Amino acid sequence: MAAIRVAILGAGRPGVRHAEGFKAAGGFEIAAVADLIPQRRKTIMEAFGVKKEVADALDVMSDAGIDAVSICLPNHLHLPVAVAALRAKKHVICETPPTLSASEARKLLTAAAKYGRTVLFAAQRRFGGAEQAAKQAVDKGYIGDAYHARAAWMRTRGIPVGSGEGGVGWYFDPSKSGGGVVLDLGVQMLDLAHDLLGRPRPVSVFATMSDHFHPAGRLPAAAVSVNTAADDHPADDSAAVSSEGTGDGSDADATTPSGAAAGPSGVEDTFFALMKFEGGKTLELSSSWAINQPPTQNGTICRVHGTEGAVDVYTRQGPVLHRKFSQRGDSRETPLKTPKVTHYHAMMRHFRECIQGKAQPLVGPDAGALLMAMVDAIYKSAETGKSVDVR
Repeated sequence: MAAIRVAILGAGRPGVRHAEGFKAAGGFEIAAVADLIPQRRKTIMEAFGVKKEVADALDVMSDAGIDAVSICLPNHLHLPVAVAALRAKKHVICETPPTLSASEARKLLTAAAKYGRTVLFAAQRRFGGAEQAAKQAVDKGYIGDAYHARAAWMRTRGIPVGSGEGGVGWYFDPSKSGGGVVLDLGVQMLDLAHDLLGRPRPVSVFATMSDHFHPAGRLPAAAVSVNTAADDHPADDSAAVSSEGTGDGSDADATTPSGAAAGPSGVEDTFFALMKFEGGKTLELSSSWAINQPPTQNGTICRVHGTEGAVDVYTRQGPVLHRKFSQRGDSRETPLKTPKVTHYHAMMRHFRECIQGKAQPLVGPDAGALLMAMVDAIYKSAETGKSVDVR
């Protein structure tokens, strides 16, 4: 079978990770790379033997030899570039968040159905080894009926700041980012926890959010120092620093040097949410770019509670299953075996199988639309101070 010829759109950190995944998965040829920054194009071309380069991602669409595109661009470009690719009969894998809003996500869902091509959102947390093992344990019924989850990605200090004017990138421009930490870290933990709960229909959400750290003149110098080693994804530091290196040229470096200016406020750096789902299932969800907390709390948490047990996804020992609880609350702990193929290798293998018709996208356009409906409700609840129905 001929290799799937793919173009990398955005040659920053996510673009490099996607390229590594394509190479590891096999069955792909990286045929082109698009980025406004020549040096970033050159890096991928030299590392992966890419022969074609363009500055504008849309220039790839007229190339009939390109079968698929990998969208690693700022959030506001996800919808227009994805739709242009679908219209050009190309398959799409796109970084999260899917779009800026639920209404945009529904437009992408419509386009995917109209043009009949694969759309997969690169939800990193679905493909990690610990996450895959936890999903398998839940699906096999080891914890009984999963009814509650707690998911958090809390950086003590780790605000993404690009190289735009005054040291500020597109992250702090809501017209380009769509929001702050909710759309950067929170959306990934929401997708993971919702999936581990069995993807129940969302009912309502109550949320709060704050921006104590990044407004101009109030950013502590250390707030922009990202501790990637403590983000609880040791096999994949791009999952730890999910926002590094996008492809529009405004973000050559995703974090400023310590002490750099933070720039104008406009997006949240921390949020907390309580979500209700059909069947009485619930989720505690939170994320932060910067928050004063014990340093040991820096990182990720995902615990799923069921009628017969629980799964703790992120521990120093890897994912752990807890069952056979005693009256004193003790449990029998069983470390879960993680798969050999993980992270971007697993993601791109799945993308290849979807294109070949051997699988359905784990996080496709319908899942993306539902995910963004929940995100919209989080923002509306925080704005109104009230519980909001998910529509």
